[in-house]
Amino acid sequence: MIYSVLTVGLSDKLVAALQNLIIQYDLNFTTSLTTREANRLLERRVFHLLIIGLDYLRTIQQADWLTDIRHISFVPLIVLSDTPEQDINNMVQLGADMCISGKPPFAAIANHACAQLRRYTEYNHYNDPARTETSSFQMGDIFIDPARRIVKVCRRLVNLRPREFSLLLYFMRNPNIVLNSEQICEHAWGMEGSYNQGVSHPVRLLRQAIEPDPINPVYIKTVYRVGYCFTAYCVETCDMC
Repeated sequence: MIYSVLTVGLSDKLVAALQNLIIQYDLNFTTSLTTREANRLLERRVFHLLIIGLDYLRTIQQADWLTDIRHISFVPLIVLSDTPEQDINNMVQLGADMCISGKPPFAAIANHACAQLRRYTEYNHYNDPARTETSSFQMGDIFIDPARRIVKVCRRLVNLRPREFSLLLYFMRNPNIVLNSEQICEHAWGMEGSYNQGVSHPVRLLRQAIEPDPINPVYIKTVYRVGYCFTAYCVETCDMC
């Protein structure tokens, strides 16, 4: 299967580097020179990943263009910034899934791009939609089988209540993406409009079940005032094994 990547505001050097570095997938890169052209492309074609240069958006004074994108598509969206630590909260609130450094080494950008594309293959089975809801899969040290309601961490069986199981499944189907309370409630539990009740308690229970050290989580990271991000992290020495 060929996966389509749309880039906006990236240098030719960076695009060429990503084409050479991402060898796990058969990719077709499309470069848009303007945000208007990108909007037209997103309306007419299916893209599996969108990578945007924040410096370019600031140059044309359209840093809030991300909100327009989300009216068109929910394609995974990576924003490249020279100051990602300062920009991540604002970019995520505007609609980005990730905000990372656009500086060399470009291998780091390629790794994050692969993590997003992985949602369309091994983890979500988008190349075989019939298997999406029931197929088992593994991320890092965590294995989950939706059909049999089985979870294993470092090969050890973990018992989860239905609420925490659904939360973990949603996290694992959306790795390395910051998810807010509204998204979690609506998509993990089907509780549209109930997100004001918060998700901190279920997240705490899930951390207690799967994290080697719930006080210092390695799988479920908190993004201050935004939400949570699940990381496909492999624990080299796991006390839970």
